[in-house]
Amino acid sequence: MGAKQIYILKFRLPLFFIVSLLFFFQVKADDKDLFELYLEALQNDPVLSSERYQNEAVKELINQGRSLFLPSVSALANYDDRNQARKFLNTDSSLSNSSSLFTRGTKADYDAYGYSVVIRQPLFNYSAYSTYKQILAQTSLSDKKFHLVQQDLMMRISELYFDALLAKDKVELIQSQRLAIQEQLKEAETKFNAGLISITDINEAKTKNDLMEVDLLNAVKDLKIKKREIQSITGNLPGRLKPLMSSIAFEKMDNLAEEWIDIALQNSTAILIKDAEVEIAKKEIDVRKGEHYPTIDALASRRRTWDKDGYAFGLRSYSDTIGVEVNIPIFSGGLTSSKVREAQLLKDKTVQESEAIRRQVELQVREAYLNLQTNLSEIEAYQQALKSSELQLKSTEIGFREGLRNSVEVLNAQQMLFSAKYDLLASRYNYLRNLLNLKHTVGTLSIQDIEEINKYLVINQNNES
Repeated sequence: MGAKQIYILKFRLPLFFIVSLLFFFQVKADDKDLFELYLEALQNDPVLSSERYQNEAVKELINQGRSLFLPSVSALANYDDRNQARKFLNTDSSLSNSSSLFTRGTKADYDAYGYSVVIRQPLFNYSAYSTYKQILAQTSLSDKKFHLVQQDLMMRISELYFDALLAKDKVELIQSQRLAIQEQLKEAETKFNAGLISITDINEAKTKNDLMEVDLLNAVKDLKIKKREIQSITGNLPGRLKPLMSSIAFEKMDNLAEEWIDIALQNSTAILIKDAEVEIAKKEIDVRKGEHYPTIDALASRRRTWDKDGYAFGLRSYSDTIGVEVNIPIFSGGLTSSKVREAQLLKDKTVQESEAIRRQVELQVREAYLNLQTNLSEIEAYQQALKSSELQLKSTEIGFREGLRNSVEVLNAQQMLFSAKYDLLASRYNYLRNLLNLKHTVGTLSIQDIEEINKYLVINQNNES
């Protein structure tokens, strides 16, 4: 018997060391709750940061759009080294031999330079006005996309938090089950030594204990992976995560599915984004129609040129201009009309996409609502299954002690109890996940929802291993 007990201890030491090492590093870090991790994610999530920069870049388009209505100033300066030659085609020799300054000489090598300044102020440009209105719609679209990414971040960090808690619960449940199997193995050994049971009961318990070691290793690995996934969002590896209170009572929602759908049609970020895209497509039609209309600009310019020398006397030129310039497009080969038709067709395409999004959101709301209602029924069913499993295990253990049951039946009862506990925990996390998903789908998910769930997390974990 002593040799068998030593065999069990040898089996336990390596795995105990691994699990202890995992929780040693967890204890060194501060406990983290969902709200704290979300605040870290707001600062460090690269996906959110990328969308934030995109949003700021789009807002710069407003300044670019305003520039279309403001005056523009351009200046030009030039310097030329000119080398010219000319030939008289008149055959009158008296003219070619004339001493006149205007006809004398056939070559000139001189410098020329000058500058010009032009100020242009748009007075009427329908295309520019439509472009500016389109930019405002693009800015609104960017704000909505940024808001969607923020909501996505709430879902991502919440789902990972619940997944990590479930992985941690699985580690603890397997440890508890493993201890129960070892106790069962000890009791089976005692009965075997007394000649009350066969070696088969011993082998079954040992096999189950070996399998539990593998399950525990995989559960620890899954927990580590979940925490690394959280680190990929927050930038920091979390320590211990505050668990969900076991005393939470989940209640059925008063709102009907149709009420949630009505909220979604008004607030869904996905629908609002597509509506903004429709508005941008409409503005694009106006932009292209603007190419049919004339443009009117006020114009003021000053030009100065100097020819240092040249034929005869050189040249100085001064020019000051103030006026209005009207540019009237007449015919462009049908290009503008074709662009307008193209924009109209693209707008119709976006409208159909918007309708598809509305139907998809309605379907997603119904699905999330049904999942939530199903979760409530699952929680009640698993609670009842847990009670039944506890009674089943107790009766089976009593039967084993009295010789009416064997080890296999006890081990199966233990496995049923473990599965019932795990399923109950998973259903609780799934309820919270589906609740957040429903609010995310209808577009009402906010930081207040994270804070509300955070209230139901255990503050002190003195009993946590």
